[in-house]
Amino acid sequence: MHSIRHIELIRTLAEHRHFGHAAATLGVSQPALTRSLKHLEQGLGVPIFDRDGVSPTLFGRIILKHGERVLTEFGEMMREIALAKGLEIGELHVSAGPYAAEISVQQAIGALTQRHPGLNVRLRIADWIDATEAVLAGNVDIAVGELSEAREHPDLIVETISAAQLHFYCGRDHPLANAPVPTLDVLLDYPWVGPTAPGRMSAALPRVEGVFGTFDHVRSRFLPRITVETFTAARNIVAAGVGLGAAVPLQIRREIEAGELVLLPLDVPWLRLDYGFITRRGRTHSPATAAFMTMVREIEATLVAR
Repeated sequence: MHSIRHIELIRTLAEHRHFGHAAATLGVSQPALTRSLKHLEQGLGVPIFDRDGVSPTLFGRIILKHGERVLTEFGEMMREIALAKGLEIGELHVSAGPYAAEISVQQAIGALTQRHPGLNVRLRIADWIDATEAVLAGNVDIAVGELSEAREHPDLIVETISAAQLHFYCGRDHPLANAPVPTLDVLLDYPWVGPTAPGRMSAALPRVEGVFGTFDHVRSRFLPRITVETFTAARNIVAAGVGLGAAVPLQIRREIEAGELVLLPLDVPWLRLDYGFITRRGRTHSPATAAFMTMVREIEATLVAR
């Protein structure tokens, strides 16, 4: 047997039992097919087909039996090669919510492209709702964002990365920066800055219009008074005004040490991150996607260890 093409020739001829039909399927002329079969039989020293009825001989059946496995393995090999190219010269499309992007996603992409500089990565930082919808639409390979509602969608697969406590913070010149321990009611008198809140958080907040924000009754969603799509934007707005933000302390450690931001000493149990990987069910991960996920897991594990 000289090539995969010869196995395909024998399989096609066995399926059609007709030289003309098999030749048309293979995209060759009937004389060319006949010559190829003759050369192959001469090379093996055995007849592969009985010309009467175009039926495979014992030798032909042996080739068909083992050849099918060869074709299957060859197909898998070519698929893996194609996917592997995606890690070296292909593309990775990621959509990330503002907290995930700030904590580990951007760092993971940097480390990934350091190892694979030919990889073309597209990162879109968006509200966690938009990130999830991008996965469902097939516009991105993976999203990293809020999981509580994605878990309920039958077409999505989720994997938890982090469930961390958030804390309110303000700028150094904010009226609450040096005040006694505030209550949640006091915080409602200031504009909140951040992305839209998931349903699990919205349920704990007043469903009325206020200085802190508003409630979207159509989508049952809390909207901060200043809604942003990146954590950097929220941090800068809070530092420059009287808005209040929420963060994992690690995210604003440098600003706290520099005296630019202040963590408020208020424990709000429902104010928690719950983010992770979101992928579409039935869609195979490319090597680039799998490598990205591994990188994020490693970075998150390092942060937990700190």
